[in-house]
Amino acid sequence: MSFDGQKFRMPLRMPKDIGGLDHTDFVEERIVERAFWGLMRRSKIMRKVLPAAGMLYLGYLRTPDLSEVGRELWLTNSDCRTHAFVAGTTGSGKTETLLGMVDNAMTWCSAVLYGDGKASLALPFSIWGLARRHGQEDNFQLLNFLTGGIDPFEVERLQKELIVKNIVMLWQSNSFNPFGSSPFDFLLQLLVSMLVKAEGNGAEWRDKAINMIDAVLRILAFKRAQGELEISVQVIRDALALPNLVKFYLEGQQGLLPELAYLPIKAYFETGLPGFVPALAHDPTQWNEEVYNQHGYLTGQFTRVLSLLTDQYGYIFQDKYPEIDVNDTLMNNRILVVLIPSLSKSPEEAAAVGKLYASAIRLSMGMNLGYQLEGKKAEVLEKRGSVGRYPKLLINDELAYWFAVGMAVMFAQARELNCMMVAAVQDVQGLKRGEAKDESASLIANTKVKWCLALEDADDTFELIRKSGGQGYYSVLAGYNESSGMLLSSYEAQGAANIQEKDRVTLKELKKLQQGEGLVIFKDSVVPAASYYIPNEFKQSEVLAPRINRLLQIERPKFTRLAAAGAKPSANNARHASETVARLLASDRRPSYPDLDDPILAAVSQVAGRLSASTDLAVTAIERGIVLYEAALQAMREAQRNGTSPFFHRPVEPESPELMAAVDYNKLDEYPEED
Repeated sequence: MSFDGQKFRMPLRMPKDIGGLDHTDFVEERIVERAFWGLMRRSKIMRKVLPAAGMLYLGYLRTPDLSEVGRELWLTNSDCRTHAFVAGTTGSGKTETLLGMVDNAMTWCSAVLYGDGKASLALPFSIWGLARRHGQEDNFQLLNFLTGGIDPFEVERLQKELIVKNIVMLWQSNSFNPFGSSPFDFLLQLLVSMLVKAEGNGAEWRDKAINMIDAVLRILAFKRAQGELEISVQVIRDALALPNLVKFYLEGQQGLLPELAYLPIKAYFETGLPGFVPALAHDPTQWNEEVYNQHGYLTGQFTRVLSLLTDQYGYIFQDKYPEIDVNDTLMNNRILVVLIPSLSKSPEEAAAVGKLYASAIRLSMGMNLGYQLEGKKAEVLEKRGSVGRYPKLLINDELAYWFAVGMAVMFAQARELNCMMVAAVQDVQGLKRGEAKDESASLIANTKVKWCLALEDADDTFELIRKSGGQGYYSVLAGYNESSGMLLSSYEAQGAANIQEKDRVTLKELKKLQQGEGLVIFKDSVVPAASYYIPNEFKQSEVLAPRINRLLQIERPKFTRLAAAGAKPSANNARHASETVARLLASDRRPSYPDLDDPILAAVSQVAGRLSASTDLAVTAIERGIVLYEAALQAMREAQRNGTSPFFHRPVEPESPELMAAVDYNKLDEYPEED
């Protein structure tokens, strides 16, 4: 019996691997039919059932019905990109539920960006373990804002002591410089997003400060394009000093800056900075003290932000060439975990860090939207990096602690960019406490999947889930009839029943849920669910130690530097893949690397072939390694007895190395591929 003939339906979607049609997933089309030999036409709505396409495994169904319990809960790609809102109190299993989603994304080899406002070290440890199991530990990246209360001066002292002993003390984080490669308008948005919202006179000073920093960033972006500098937080901080800004102004007067970069700084000094006299720009000793005061008021808007990034988190933002690029993470399907210290930092500083991370993602999405309209569909729509078979997973855990302005827009537009957004909170009130409280309703409205775990909040959070679940019609017994006997009284149910409209989700039901249990509300369905749970022994290794992938600081290559060094393309580079292939196709020459006579490799290959052909499934990987090691050891000892010296192999020269017969052309597949 095929799956097409099954009578049952899955609670949500049918998984893709079983094939067949999914009767819960369909589209309705209007078709026009001709009747009475074409004299009349009539239209009707046809339901087109789509193939099974479930790809995100959420867990299984909880129900007392033994014939239905355990049915799997799946969502399709389209369902995932309608985003999810996960609510659950402390101890409800929210983190384990989200880790189940992460494991799904790793099976797709898709990008995972996990921002955690709780900043628990168990999270990156578990995600690294899952990445290791999926062979993706090389894609693991960690942005760790936790310092553990360590004094940076004490760390500097220890680093100096250990470097003498050839021991390097590294910070437990990858580096991040969102200002390094972004255009100046994106740099402006990054800095502005971290400013505190102001009103009244403060808003006026804030607008003036934005105009000033806009002029600075334009000049820095121009100099970066000319190869004169690399933009970092420290470079921006140094450029804000008044003497440095005047130098930029003088360069513009000398024609060293283009108008796009010069006009904003010119407007700032000549019209936006009271007391500044352009004729005295060359002589700082004659500048009015009011000039310094006015400039100090404006730069003071960014002082706290730049100090936070440079002084407290300099180990993250000090590198010119960062290890983390959000756009690279999204487009090349890497794994990024961000720990935001909401406990050890003030709410304002935690929110500032969250704003920076959220803004980096938002601006990366904006870059991937594209701008080109003219061209074919393959050039305009299908060529974008956001197109793919599987969505990119962006989880925002404990979002209430770092909810930033602009995140609601991300939820609204992420679907087009092939991203699945997940917002996880303990209560809805937390979203309404920060600066972005006006966006909380919009964010929740843009999530079609509501997943509620155990809940204690009887106010806003429960009201949201109750309204999302809707109401249903239930049969309610009208009452009981009492029958009095000689000794005892009995009660019998009345034959009548009433139909009442009641809420499908009650607070009592949510409060009694165990860890990992919850309700999945999707469209008009309220499905009791048990989350996909991964035991600790499968995600937290007791043998392997996680390693942060640290990269070397390498400057961007420049053609001018190659020309100055007299570098020339090599004509005899036999290892260059394209040259080797061209030579083979043109002259039928044998590849440049020779065959090897290697008795050790031959012995190991022979034993490995026997092990692979064996039907004994009880042989473990450790036992297999021991057998291969012993085979190599015996072959090496045999080679030593035969008088072979290290490296125990020798090249085999062909009889005619210049030409290769046409019959030998099929042996090209036997050569290993070149790097």
